[in-house]
Amino acid sequence: MKVRKVKAMTKVLKKKGFELHPEKDDHNFYYLMVDGKKTSVNTFFSHGKSEYGNSLMLLIKRQLRFPSSQTAEDFFDCPLTKEKYIELLREQGDIF
Repeated sequence: MKVRKVKAMTKVLKKKGFELHPEKDDHNFYYLMVDGKKTSVNTFFSHGKSEYGNSLMLLIKRQLRFPSSQTAEDFFDCPLTKEKYIELLREQGDIF
């Protein structure tokens, strides 16, 4: 997975249905909202980081329940739409 800027990733998350829920002093938590309800699908970013490399991107891949690194890349590069992502999560049984 390629290095990505946190600002660009959070912009994509918001576009695809995630909302910021600041819960801890040193992290920003983003939860997927579906039909106005907060789901268990979430990720977080440290205030001190401006870019995420391979190891942190792999963590985000797991947190957002992507079946493959390519799916994660498609999500952040935008070929994977919000609707397709939600459909994928439903098929995997991650959300109902």
